[in-house]
Amino acid sequence: MKFSISAAALCLSFAAGPAHAQAPAFPSKPVTIVVPYSPGGGSDNASRAFAKHLSEQWHQPVIVENLAGADGLIGTRRVIKSAPDGYTLLVSIPAIAIMKYTNNTVHGDLVDEVDPIATMASGPTAMVVKGNTEIKTMADLKRVCGKPSANCSWASGEPFTLLAGSGLISGLGLFDSMTNVRYNGTSAAVNDIIGGHVTLLVTGISSVIQHHKTGSLRILGVSTAQRIPDIPDVPTYAEAGLGDVEFTNNWYGLFAPRGTPEAVKKTINDAVRAAARDPAVAKILAPLLITPVGDTTAEFTASLKRDQATVAKLAAKLPPQ
Repeated sequence: MKFSISAAALCLSFAAGPAHAQAPAFPSKPVTIVVPYSPGGGSDNASRAFAKHLSEQWHQPVIVENLAGADGLIGTRRVIKSAPDGYTLLVSIPAIAIMKYTNNTVHGDLVDEVDPIATMASGPTAMVVKGNTEIKTMADLKRVCGKPSANCSWASGEPFTLLAGSGLISGLGLFDSMTNVRYNGTSAAVNDIIGGHVTLLVTGISSVIQHHKTGSLRILGVSTAQRIPDIPDVPTYAEAGLGDVEFTNNWYGLFAPRGTPEAVKKTINDAVRAAARDPAVAKILAPLLITPVGDTTAEFTASLKRDQATVAKLAAKLPPQ
């Protein structure tokens, strides 16, 4: 009889054990942030600033992995196919809502294949030319590139700047006279502008601000509502004659694979919001004119829906693929 009682108690002990077991708190191992563009751009800079804070906050390595190619699609698909456990994250820009209009291999909206976490940061776009050319203003650009004999081109580094740039070039009346040249990321496009191989670049300002200050590039206009104190000589798009243009500010958002547990997403969102309030993060991003945001998941999701609607309206302005 004693044996039977002991055996029963032992069975109950084993049965109760798993009910009290708890999964390790997230994160219990290194986290990877995939940036689907080449190093040196706004996405890369923002990701590294936030990754440093997250690593310190979580006491775990947070690794930034650049996986460029196919306008950001290679890195994006890597995260989409990853386990939905929060250990592989994606940093993307408005391009994620645009790729179905710019890439024939994308069927459906990529936004619907990931879970939004938070907007890490945002920054203006800029229209940029080589520093030592006759094009010093937006009026000069129209004059030079509007000639029938002109051989002008404009560069875009990913789908967002392709869409934003198409609208801006259309607003200048140069859509049919300037050829679009697409790049896998911003760095190569910046080099080709400096080298004089392309006439104009539309990009996030963080990638070109230092080149503007050294004189190797000239910013013709920025997407802010007011002039930027750090570069007071540069007009806004409106001041430069472009009027009220849509969808020209960039953001850097953090996403997880679809189906990531809510508790994990909340942990990540809380950490991103704390990073956005960290003066050390702001100090890193300030010279690049990138502003930390750190919104809630609900706020980021709502802004994504608005962007999806705007993109659908503006997609008709895209150049033929």
